[in-house]
Parts: sequence; structure tokens; C-alpha cells
Amino acid sequence: MAARPTPAAQASAPHDPTAATARAREDRLPLRIKLGYGIGELVVGIRMSSMNLVLFPFYTDVAQLTPALVGAAIALGKVWDGANDPIIGYLSDQTRTRWGRRRPYLLISALPLALSFAALWRPPLGVSQAALFWYLFGALFVLDVFFGFYSTPYLALGAEMSPSYDERTRVAAIRAVFHNVGLLLGGAILIGVARALGDGAVGHAGAGSIFGAVMAVAALVAFFGSREPGLAPREVAPSLRQFVGELRDSLRLRSFRLLLGSFAFLLAGSALNQSFALYVFRDAMGTEGRQAVMLLVYLAAATLSFPGWAAIATRLGKNRAFEVCLAWSIAALCASPIIGPALPFWVVLGFITLAGLGVGGYVLPVAIVADIFDEDELATGRRREGSYFGVWTLVMKLASAVGVALAGFVLPWIGYVPGAASQSPATITALKLVWGPGAAFFVLATLLVFRRFPLTRERHVEIQQQLAERHLARAER
Repeated sequence: MAARPTPAAQASAPHDPTAATARAREDRLPLRIKLGYGIGELVVGIRMSSMNLVLFPFYTDVAQLTPALVGAAIALGKVWDGANDPIIGYLSDQTRTRWGRRRPYLLISALPLALSFAALWRPPLGVSQAALFWYLFGALFVLDVFFGFYSTPYLALGAEMSPSYDERTRVAAIRAVFHNVGLLLGGAILIGVARALGDGAVGHAGAGSIFGAVMAVAALVAFFGSREPGLAPREVAPSLRQFVGELRDSLRLRSFRLLLGSFAFLLAGSALNQSFALYVFRDAMGTEGRQAVMLLVYLAAATLSFPGWAAIATRLGKNRAFEVCLAWSIAALCASPIIGPALPFWVVLGFITLAGLGVGGYVLPVAIVADIFDEDELATGRRREGSYFGVWTLVMKLASAVGVALAGFVLPWIGYVPGAASQSPATITALKLVWGPGAAFFVLATLLVFRRFPLTRERHVEIQQQLAERHLARAER
């Protein structure tokens, strides 16, 4: 295999269009590598959609745990999940094996992920509320330990696979396709499988085992199918004090703070919206028995929109494309309360399709954060993707915990009765308002914060040029 050109070589003809085209081709990853890596995102998608869409109503209406306790257990689990991510990011930064520093974690977490995910859907029935709460919290605690060992190295690996601005967008787009396939599997298809196996506790237990196995297979495919760029071993591992300093330093970078804050608002609103989705579909839209179809259409629309958003990002830049996506989502969420049982089902599906097309652009921040690592290297001379993604996933999970906890307290406050055949008109109206305009408030906050983000495509090109010149100067010493 021919060696890839060094950054020094890439800097040799910065203004030559032919050389630029050649560099772009060298930076392109084989499709099989991008697909192998992207399949690993099924793990993230299955876990996310099952927990955000299905777990809450399963524990309130099937396991019969009160909404406030369900929200508290899931929120605490997310806090713990996020708290261990910076440590795992640090460990993966320091890991040196013949398989790389990220990929070994994908391998060792595969089986534990499958087993702990299956356990989450097998709660003891007929026990006290306290016992059920602690079971849910304990199952989430164990699952999140192993998920942290998978997700943080996995995200960092994707940011390292190519130095190209546009190729990173392509990698993120392919990963996002599998993310939405995972969302579909963990949401609509998990619901359908549970019903086919008997619905209730038995059906969900069987579905949990099946999709836990799917997660393990996806993790193994990501391990064997991806590749990791070579990295010279660090002579001295940083001390704990240095590690804490790296976490603190990541927050000193203005572009990272702004992207982190904006995406945190977005995830909090998404968590609130998704926690309410099945309740709204069933009780406010009159689509009992067709929730899986609605989720399928929504996620299919989001998945099919990825090439379009990638094309918009290539033409306008990732920043402007993300702003367009946010404006689209705000409009869809604010209009959602008009949907109700009086409308034909095809009209409801049409609206759900439009909403899903807008959500496809949510992939862009993960592609943008990869560019921040180059800015950090220019400032510090170091590559610290693991530490950055440790902070990233910590804040993201805390934000998601806020959305889930808010859902747990809002449900009883608006008068929702778990397991009831129907809800009061006031409760139905409140469900729709929280699910739509309530979530739109968080998306609007995302847009307002992100508009201050300074790292454009042009600035990223300048950063890479300066890095190449620095590497060339070091090579000539």
C-alpha cells in the first residue's frame, strides 16, 4: 500500500489546483472503511432511540413505575454515563496496541453491551416502587459503563480517520445514516418485535435480547471494518493533574464552548420531544397501533435527507447548513400542535416526513467538532480527540438528562395517568404543546448560540495550511 503524503508534502504546493485535487483524493477513505466504521453507529442509535422513545413508556405503563421515578432513574443514569466519559477519553488517548488506541475498546465492550442491554428490559414485576426504581437505575448504571467504553473511543476514531474538511462530512453523513437505522431499530422495530413476541413484559424482554445481540455484532463489525491512523507512542503518559488540565483547557477554546453549548440545548430539547413522542402519537393524535409506522416514516425521512444536507454543507459550509436545519426544525415543531385525530392519517404522515427531513441536519455538529481538533493542535501542538470527546459526551448526556428529567416531572404535572385508556382533553393539549413548541424553545436557543460560532470553512483551510507549514519546518530541522 502506498504511503499517504505527509502534511509537509501537502504544504509544498498550497495554491496548485492539481495538487489540491490530488491531496483530496489521497484523503478520501475507501467506501468499505467508511461503511465498516458507520455500522458501529447502530450501537449508539439503538441505545438512544430505545431509551428516549420506548424505555420511558415501558417502565410507566408496563412495569408500572411512576413517571417521576422513571425520569429520575434515567436522568441519574445519564449523569453517571457522562461522568465516566472524560476518563475513558483520557484512557483511549493513552492506549497503545497493535490495533490502535481506539479500536480495542470496540472489541472488549461488545459482549457486555449485549448482556446489559438485555437486562434493562427484564425488570422484576410485582415488587415495590423503590425496588423497581433501584433495578432500573442499576441496570442503566451497568449498561452505561460499557457503553462509555464503546462510544467515546468510537466517536474519537471517526474524527481521526481523515484530515479532510469535506471527507469528515462524508464520514459523519455515513455514520448518521446508520445512526438513523439504529434509531429505527431501537424505536419502531423494537416496538414491533415486542408486540410480535407478546407485547407487555414478555415481548419487551425478548426484544431486548434480540437487539442487544445486534449491538454486539455492530460493535464487532466496527472493530474489524474500520481503520485507525498511525500514531507515534507518547514517551511519558500525562499525570492525573495534566489530565484534569487537558479537560479544563478544552473549555478554554471559544469555538468548542460555543458548539458544546449550542448542541447541549439541542439535545435537551430532543430528549424532551422524544420522551413525549409515543404518548403524543397514541393519546393526542389518535394513532394507537400505528406509532411504529410514524416512527418509521420519521426516521426514514431523516435518513434520506442526509445526502441533501451533506450537499448543502459542501456548497454553503457546515455552519450555514446547520443554521438552515435549525430554522426548519423550529418551524416544524411550532406547527405540530395542529395535528390531531381529525386529520387523515396520510396528512399526519406528510407532516412527520417534513419534520424528519429537517432533523437530518443534526449530524452536522459532530462533523464540525472534528475541525476544532485542528484548531486545538495549532494552538497546543497536540492531538487530544479523546479528551475533547470525553467532555463532549459528558455535556451531551447531562443535557439529555435534563430533557428526560423534565419529561418525568411534567407528565404528572399535566395530569397524565399511566396505563389509562384515554387522557383528559387538557392533558392531551398539554402533551402536544410540550412535545412541539416546548422543544422548539430549546432549538431556538441552539440557533442563537451557534450563530456566534467562529470556525468557518475558510478559517479551517487556513488552520490546516499553518499546520502543514509547521510540520514542514519540524521535518527540516
